[in-house]
Amino acid sequence: MIPTLDAADHVPLVLDALAPAREFGLLRDVIVVDGGSADGTVSLARARGARVLQA
Repeated sequence: MIPTLDAADHVPLVLDALAPAREFGLLRDVIVVDGGSADGTVSLARARGARVLQA
């Protein structure tokens, strides 16, 4: 679970770093919990396959 708020500059890097673990089956789900970002964090996370919960 990754908490975010206006993290568009960072969330792609974090999710891309987790991609190999997902590919090898070491990580099943990535959940991003967003606190109301206004900078595209949510769409970037979804584009990288994360499940997004918005608070």
